[in-house]
Amino acid sequence: MLGFVPGRSAGEYHTHADKLLMESNDARVRQICEWWQTPECWYAFESREGAKWWGENGGPTEYCKALSETMPELSSNVEYVSIELRSPCFFCAQDMFKNMEEKQELTVMSCICSTWYMHNQCRDKFTFPRCFKCNGLYSDTIIKESLQNII
Repeated sequence: MLGFVPGRSAGEYHTHADKLLMESNDARVRQICEWWQTPECWYAFESREGAKWWGENGGPTEYCKALSETMPELSSNVEYVSIELRSPCFFCAQDMFKNMEEKQELTVMSCICSTWYMHNQCRDKFTFPRCFKCNGLYSDTIIKESLQNII
């Protein structure tokens, strides 16, 4: 479409549009340049569904219909990856939870800029009344929660 290529940055699209508009002030050229400044247009070139959606929501209907017929179907094979999730204590750096579901009593330290979690016994050893980053006073609360509720 007038040299616009999917996958470029918004800045590159803007620069290309400026060059085209210096050559022609035709309303159709201006319309295409305006389309390529919107994420809706970019979405149309990512999938069949994107092309159909744009055609139904302000894009060029016939062009989007033809585009959707040429776009490959996206594979819907989703692979889930398991990750190791740690929950280190702010004071001792040891894990506070054995698994995601087990409830554990712990201390939440908060200031203006941060929230820190630590074992209750580590809270007793933690002596700093102020945050080392913002110098705000810490407030502390004891909670009993599972890791999945804290995340």
